[in-house]
Amino acid sequence: MSPTPPAPSADERTGLASASTALPVPTVSAEELEPTGQPDYTPPTRHGGNKELLAQGPYRRLLTAWTVSNLGDSALYITAGIWVKVMTGSDALAASVFLVMGIPSLLAPWIGLLADRVPRRALMMANNVATAAVVLCLLAVEPTGQLWIVYVVMALYATCGMVNSSAQAGLLKAIMPHHLLAPANGMFASIDQGLRIVAPLAGAAAFGLWGMPVLVYATATFFLLGALLMLRIDPQPVLRLEEEGSLLRTTFAGFAALRSRPAVGAATAVLALACVGGGMTNSTTFAVIDRGLGLPPEALSIMVAVQGVFSILAGLNAARILNRFGYTASLAAGVAAFGLGYGAQASGVLWLTALGIIPFAFGITVVIVASSTIRQLELPDHLQGRGAAATHMIANGIQALAAGAAAAVLDVIDFRYLVLIGAIFALLGLIPALAGRRAINQVR
Repeated sequence: MSPTPPAPSADERTGLASASTALPVPTVSAEELEPTGQPDYTPPTRHGGNKELLAQGPYRRLLTAWTVSNLGDSALYITAGIWVKVMTGSDALAASVFLVMGIPSLLAPWIGLLADRVPRRALMMANNVATAAVVLCLLAVEPTGQLWIVYVVMALYATCGMVNSSAQAGLLKAIMPHHLLAPANGMFASIDQGLRIVAPLAGAAAFGLWGMPVLVYATATFFLLGALLMLRIDPQPVLRLEEEGSLLRTTFAGFAALRSRPAVGAATAVLALACVGGGMTNSTTFAVIDRGLGLPPEALSIMVAVQGVFSILAGLNAARILNRFGYTASLAAGVAAFGLGYGAQASGVLWLTALGIIPFAFGITVVIVASSTIRQLELPDHLQGRGAAATHMIANGIQALAAGAAAAVLDVIDFRYLVLIGAIFALLGLIPALAGRRAINQVR
């Protein structure tokens, strides 16, 4: 980090500047802001629209930087598995790439603490540069034939991704009016789904034509460009707190915050139950296509593209949905639609499975946007990073466990039963959504 200049920058005003150079910030103890279950902001009447959202210069700049970085990210994470498959011929070794990328979730509490203690724009910029350096290490694989380098790099790569997502949650709240958080999250979700359709295909094509080094250089370039674009973002000053308690308590404060805010706890529970179905989907998809529908594996690309299109539509209309139905109904309807859409995959009927993709994609996107927005609005700034990291750890952990459990018994239990079990778990998300409706309805 560069030395502190005489006039503190916006990033330094977030709390890392020394007492001799920083603007005076009132000290507030953590006890004074103990969770009460009530919002700590002036609630707006309605969520804004996409037109108003894109009129915000800071958001446009953040969205541009994030999109450029994610372009490389979406291309690399799928192609890395293909690369290992080509080098080894082993499905197990290729699948292991995605397994090691889930291991850094265990670091979520410490990553969240970092995102709450370090100026977020500076952290994201430094993290993008570090990610580029990590990715370039993949160039050492082919000359040496050392496969372990791929696994180490992809684990570090996933860790860097968690740092960015945790820091971005707080940065977004710092630069945006509260009534634009829902459309902002929806826009992120839409672009993410769009990139998941286009970037992996482009990455696989580049790999097939020119080999892995070209993709490695391109990915590193995208991350460096994303870091440069972050220079144009000037976040508002953020209140920093002197938190009391042990380092362990401070580190895991994100989990305590999720539990102590009833609305956030309910929304996280809905998301977690949906992630059971999401995880089982990862393991049953090929069985649905092959055993259930009698189609070749290539049909997956068509279904993924259809899912992506409707996820994009859901993200772009998320704020409108929340305005029309409110958080409780949106969460309940979203998780119900997701569960029913997934359950349709057990039918073995092509038209019903294809039709089920629509509520499947629409529902999970609405749940993600609604739960993210509730968390951002309900948690104070000094807990944004840890709250996001805790949610990430819960959702990813449950999804990974569900995927692993389904994969372990897929050759023993009929896939249709596994699909129905996942759908039932998702539908159980109706319980916390409706049980927590009083607290959720207070979120505006």
